[in-house]
Amino acid sequence: MKVFKYSNIGSREQNQDYLVSTELGQERSLHLVADGMGGYAFGDVAARVVGDSFAYGLSRDMSIEESTRIASNNLLKERQNLSVLKMGSTVAGVFLCGLEATIFWAGDSRVYVFRNNEVYFQTEDHSILNELSHKRIISFKERERYGHIVTRSIMGNEDDKVDQHKISLQTGDEILICSDGLYKDCPVDYLIESIRKDQFDIDKQNDGFTDNHSLIYVSL
Repeated sequence: MKVFKYSNIGSREQNQDYLVSTELGQERSLHLVADGMGGYAFGDVAARVVGDSFAYGLSRDMSIEESTRIASNNLLKERQNLSVLKMGSTVAGVFLCGLEATIFWAGDSRVYVFRNNEVYFQTEDHSILNELSHKRIISFKERERYGHIVTRSIMGNEDDKVDQHKISLQTGDEILICSDGLYKDCPVDYLIESIRKDQFDIDKQNDGFTDNHSLIYVSL
């Protein structure tokens, strides 16, 4: 298994993305991108708490649901410690057990699975734009107005939850996990091809990204 990780600040003052890629033993591993929510306090702290909480739970054989509850509870405690009303993070992760994967996510960070160089699976964003797209064509002004608004995240609330999708993988499949700052400013097909050919070069174009942008690439 090949793993490649990358994170950069873009045009922001602080990088609030957080990456986890860790072996858990017995052919199990966790790969996760958490993106602290802009507009709320301490986005970098929120992303770290969420990422580390999932790693803690899954390393102790807890379920995704239990790990989500730990992440939410830990974020609530952090909110109280920092005396802030709102802080949160989107999350997208893949829990691998051999060739069996559990994909989980909340918000607009994404997981892609590629098979035979084609997109085999892609998570569906929890966002206003995605919800509107199921109803009608979205105008340019709506994209500008709602492009940054997610409808789900981990915020330390009782109703925090993630969506899940289980998938059987094959040798040769590729996984891409990324924050929205990546796919909004970089075509995913270009990105994945550059990694395959060991020609990854977006680190040279950091100033062209409007947001923090992070990825984990896993090749099986």
